Amino acid sequence: MRSIISGWGYSPFSFDKETICLDNMSTLNPGLVISGDLSLERTFRFVNTLKMKNRSLPVLIISGDYGIQDFIDTSLFDDIFFISTPVDQSEIKMAIRKIQGNRLKSKIYQDYPLLIGNSLKMQKIKKMVLELSGSKETVLIQGETGTGKELVARAIHFKSDRRNSPFIKVNTASISRESFENEPLGFNPGAYSNAEWNPKGIFKVADTGTVFLDHMEKIPASLQAELLQVLDTGSISKLRTEKKEPVDIRIIASASADLGLLVEKGEFRKDLFYRLNVIRIDIPPLRNRIQDIPLLAVFFNDKFCGDLGKSHFNLSKKTKNMLSCYHWPENVRELENVVRHSVLTGDEDSMLNKLCLPDQRLKSTNHIDCSEDIYTVAELSDVKKYLKDLNEVSLKDICREFITRAEKKIMKQALEKTNWNRKKAAILLDISYKSLLNKIKAYDLT
Repeated sequence: MRSIISGWGYSPFSFDKETICLDNMSTLNPGLVISGDLSLERTFRFVNTLKMKNRSLPVLIISGDYGIQDFIDTSLFDDIFFISTPVDQSEIKMAIRKIQGNRLKSKIYQDYPLLIGNSLKMQKIKKMVLELSGSKETVLIQGETGTGKELVARAIHFKSDRRNSPFIKVNTASISRESFENEPLGFNPGAYSNAEWNPKGIFKVADTGTVFLDHMEKIPASLQAELLQVLDTGSISKLRTEKKEPVDIRIIASASADLGLLVEKGEFRKDLFYRLNVIRIDIPPLRNRIQDIPLLAVFFNDKFCGDLGKSHFNLSKKTKNMLSCYHWPENVRELENVVRHSVLTGDEDSMLNKLCLPDQRLKSTNHIDCSEDIYTVAELSDVKKYLKDLNEVSLKDICREFITRAEKKIMKQALEKTNWNRKKAAILLDISYKSLLNKIKAYDLT
């Protein structure tokens, strides 16, 4: 490959491992990275770390694993490309020329957020981000503290046609009545996150951009009506005058508490809730997307290795399994801090010691072990052989086979975990008791 690419006028470098390549990225500053046939998990890790270092760096993946295409489709990047094997020289040459041409036309932002995770729930969120790129509808993002609500909000902004305009974060818990009533003066364009700004002034500065209203569950009840008026009218009024000044902004709000429940308790205005809850994104806690934990741990490991100038290294399988069994009450933010401590000390075992909990707390009984990749759960390596001749097996048959294998394996795991207590297993799997009995019979689980 290196010899062939050299003949096309490029200067290629090749590496046996991703970690060695990552260690040399800053020195080489390449125009394109070509990845060979890696496992799904290694591909996720490699691409995410490359993008963390340089958002505008295009990547070409040459692989026989069709699952990688699903990852690319929800990556939120337009410059990751896939060629299935077997492949000939002309395809590679054509792909490289196309990628180089596209790179001259596109503009990638270095602060474009990375949404790490390939669980079904995260794939759904990424698809929603893509679907929202062409609209200006208000979005409400709900999720526990530390799940990444602001990251999703930034992804929506940077994927939309408002990316060239400001993204302003407002801590609504810090807004006072005085800030609503005072005339905005002396704005500092470099301090968009300053929560002491007059909200109406913020909307003016954010014109054609996005305003992110954080901690909406904490906004004082006395100010909810004023905020509703600004949102409803789409304009701001100037002090001592009736003149209205229209603004073109997109509102993205977030809350760590369920605003719907606060409405029922009378602690949040129903009309304001409906104004914010046009499109809703619920971010699951980390304990409910276990298969993303190893991916996130590896990502943070690579991030801090790069930040500290240390060589990239692989986390052991034992560490990944232990991290996947912990319940993470502070979610992704807690995982990030644990990994940072490990890289700083240079001791992988300290990552587990940092949790400061006895071993039995790590073995949480609140979930089954789905830490392995969903493709492994469904034994995709075996299913892939069906893809060699699509004339014999339809896509519908392949999907049915995939789902059957995954369901059977996870249900068996749940039954074993509950010592075959079917009622407890049904609760664990979040399905009805009758559905569980039917599936046990259908899958001949004994």
